[in-house]
Amino acid sequence: MCNRLSLKFLIGFLHRGVFFCFLALLWLFSTPALGALELEGVYFTETGCNHCDIFLYKEKPQLESTYSVTLNLTTYDILSTDGYERCVKMLADRGLSFTVFPVLFIGHNVYRGNKAIETNLGIELEYYLAHGTWRPTVVESKVPTGSVFIASAATVLFAGLLDGINPCAFSTMLFFLSFMALRHKNKISLLFVALAFILTVFATYFIIGLGLLSALRTFFSAQRFAVYLNILVSLGAALFAGLNIRDGILASRGKVEDSVLQLPPSFKRLGHGLIRHFDFLPLYILGAALSGFLVSFIELACTGQIYLPTLAYMNQSALSSRSLVLLSIYNLAFVFPLTLVFLLFFFGLRHETIRRWYSQRMVLVRVLSAVFFLALGILVWVL
Repeated sequence: MCNRLSLKFLIGFLHRGVFFCFLALLWLFSTPALGALELEGVYFTETGCNHCDIFLYKEKPQLESTYSVTLNLTTYDILSTDGYERCVKMLADRGLSFTVFPVLFIGHNVYRGNKAIETNLGIELEYYLAHGTWRPTVVESKVPTGSVFIASAATVLFAGLLDGINPCAFSTMLFFLSFMALRHKNKISLLFVALAFILTVFATYFIIGLGLLSALRTFFSAQRFAVYLNILVSLGAALFAGLNIRDGILASRGKVEDSVLQLPPSFKRLGHGLIRHFDFLPLYILGAALSGFLVSFIELACTGQIYLPTLAYMNQSALSSRSLVLLSIYNLAFVFPLTLVFLLFFFGLRHETIRRWYSQRMVLVRVLSAVFFLALGILVWVL
């Protein structure tokens, strides 16, 4: 009798257990899990923006994991006409103007710039989880864009000057001066020839930089390539810093000819040959311009060691409109040493004296180059 009662009780218990388990499973699947909470926002980025890629592919997933939410951001490219107009309109609806990217609209607030987004997005999510509603509108602090751009401009200016005095460009410059001294005794013709050469070098490097900058924005855009590009720039900067230190040591021992970072002899001969033949053209000014154009491409095999990493830095550190300003600053700085040396030569300083002065400071040039590359390897992640 006891055994029957025990068996009956056990069967009833199991039935109730199955029933309650069924109810529990039904409640579990019908109730949204905490991690399924979806929040909406609008994010305006820029093609090739390093900070934006880090936010989208690293910081955003970390925040979603920390707060167990899914952050659905509708993303627009600020470089596109539609993206820019949409951003300007949404800002205008809140009484704001477009000043800096990226821009995040979330809840009742809009955050402009990487610092503002990093500081406030976590606070927004915490507030929503605690109160079930978005954080009230907060007064936005002034976006400090000016100081960032000044820092970028100073970096680019230094890079351009350094590229303008690197041995590749400087040796070509001195050869050009010595050749002009032999061929053009008339100072007026000398002035026009030099002006044509310098302006063409500036224009050529600017156009090359513009094309490469556009390529960076095109190929390092929608995916995580901007982050990979920064890694590549940092590794390249470390390599070039080491090679400049090596060449600096060789220069201190009087072995400049053994330097690694110099234009190959065949390229030097080709560049010098172009300069020698430019004034055989009927219009020697046109010949000087053509020579400057061709020599610029030849020199790029050596000057590109500074130009290309700096272009990557420009791409990461400024808006499209401002990156064009930075490109202009770089190229003006690049031709400044050429212009200065020509003026010294024009007013009577012998090119042999300039060559001797430069040779005595080769070690300093290498040290400055090494410092620049080390700094650039850090700055691509900071600005």
